[in-house]
Amino acid sequence: MKAIRLFPFLLLLILLACKNQQVATNGNNSGQSNRLKESDQRAFDAAFYEGNKQLILGNYNDAINYFKKCVVLDPKNDATLYLLAKAYNLTHQFGVSLPYAQEAGKLNDKNVWYQLLIADDLKKTDKSAEAAKAFENIADKFKTYETYYFDASENYIITKKFNDALRCLDKLEKISGVNEEISFKKEDLYIKLSKKDAAISEMQKLIAAYPNRSRYKVALAEIYFGFKEEDKANEVLKKVLTAEPQMPEAHLLLASIYRSKAENEKSFEELKIVFVNPDADVRKKLEILSSYIPVMDRSITTKSHTKELGALLVQAHPEDDACNMIYADILYYDDQYLEAKRYYLLVLKSNHSSFSMWQNLIQCEDQLKNYEEARGHSEDAIEAFPAQAVFYYYKAHFAQLLNDYSTAAATAKIGYEMGSDKTQLLIQLLSIMGDANNELKNFAASDDAFDKILELDPANLETLNNYSYYLSLRKEKLEKAEQMSKKTLDIDPKNASYLDTYGWILYQEKKFAEAKVYLEKALEQQPKNSVLNEHLGDVYFQLQQIDSAIAYWKIARDHGNTSQSLNQKINTGKLIE
Repeated sequence: MKAIRLFPFLLLLILLACKNQQVATNGNNSGQSNRLKESDQRAFDAAFYEGNKQLILGNYNDAINYFKKCVVLDPKNDATLYLLAKAYNLTHQFGVSLPYAQEAGKLNDKNVWYQLLIADDLKKTDKSAEAAKAFENIADKFKTYETYYFDASENYIITKKFNDALRCLDKLEKISGVNEEISFKKEDLYIKLSKKDAAISEMQKLIAAYPNRSRYKVALAEIYFGFKEEDKANEVLKKVLTAEPQMPEAHLLLASIYRSKAENEKSFEELKIVFVNPDADVRKKLEILSSYIPVMDRSITTKSHTKELGALLVQAHPEDDACNMIYADILYYDDQYLEAKRYYLLVLKSNHSSFSMWQNLIQCEDQLKNYEEARGHSEDAIEAFPAQAVFYYYKAHFAQLLNDYSTAAATAKIGYEMGSDKTQLLIQLLSIMGDANNELKNFAASDDAFDKILELDPANLETLNNYSYYLSLRKEKLEKAEQMSKKTLDIDPKNASYLDTYGWILYQEKKFAEAKVYLEKALEQQPKNSVLNEHLGDVYFQLQQIDSAIAYWKIARDHGNTSQSLNQKINTGKLIE
């Protein structure tokens, strides 16, 4: 039960409307006389008026300056001290506000607004024990402010003074009567204090006051269950479900009881009753299903249960975006990309604000090899999240797969320049820039991108391999290419691709005998690789072993290489670069 707060400027309006000049300018002062000389009074009145005006207008810092002038002129004026404290409070300077509010409260302890501001400042400065006493004092002292017993109880709870919190709630209950918020708060406190009978009694009191509200009976069953009295919990639930067979809260508690006894199928059946019910709390369903997703791969049964509950959820709430999204996630994690895509697209009709949804949708398109659609959705995601570099990566990636190298290079450049705290994402963007610019024969831009990757990650094997291979094809910077390629083999000496690249660099350097060694090692790993066979054939030709060269060229052709140049090599027995 939250206390009703008055509009914060109400007191100011009262002060401004007040015709009593002494109240407006000198406050109460607890009966003290504090008359100012005429010139000081005029200065005080002008500052006080402007301070109130600026406070009402929301110009709190200006109000503070005017009220500080008033305090200098009359340091014992409780109204001014309060208004200065209030201005500091409104600018969230609670520690500064507090001493001014406390001084005002000392000068006039009968003004409830002063006391409320003190209590609020104490609460906001984490002085919960003092705040609790302040709120309790307000509720004790001022009629119609009894709801602040609840604020007092909350602050006592923060300091773990549960008995004091209960005392305040009992005081409030005597005034307001039995009600749900007080009873549930008391029940929770009794449970914290391990006072089972008191907690049960509290809930029975609430049931007696409102006998037709079944959720209170379920709450009683929860107490029994919490104290391991399952038979009594089941007895209460049986009566509830006889009267209300579909009551969701009762079935959820039964599900928990069955789960505690490892009767998982019975627990699941209870959950199904809840999930198929469109009147059951959808937030609770989402909470339960969210707890299933991280463990759905633990067993076939868990995965099956998760998927079935998800299906029941969207059946009960077909228009709910959160339900459709969580079911799409379940399908996505189960590799059902086509169905997951369908539910993501349902959400997209009205909601473009989920970052993870865009990512998962694009990943679905990728898995389905729908590269055109993936690129389109990447562009849509950029519109929704224009400052997220990852979506520029996706667009660039799919443009590259579609051989649109200009778009790939340009988009990756935008994403890279946008920046990211994720180094791997920057590397992926630079990699696309390097590969796409190489295809476009923008070799300087390509080399620059690969150099930037190696600055970020000097041991990036993919870059070391691709960069050195591109240089070998161009017959440029072969010494640098050899050093980079050798580094890949130092790390992964049996990788066929790295062996081929290193062998081919040696070939371009006319180190044919050494090239043969590495290409043969590569071919041991991938004997049917057409590129490797052609490369080895070229090496044998350079070593004047023409028959062996032709033999490897034919193997390359047999394994899918149908290029015109390869056929010419075979037909003429001559090397065609």
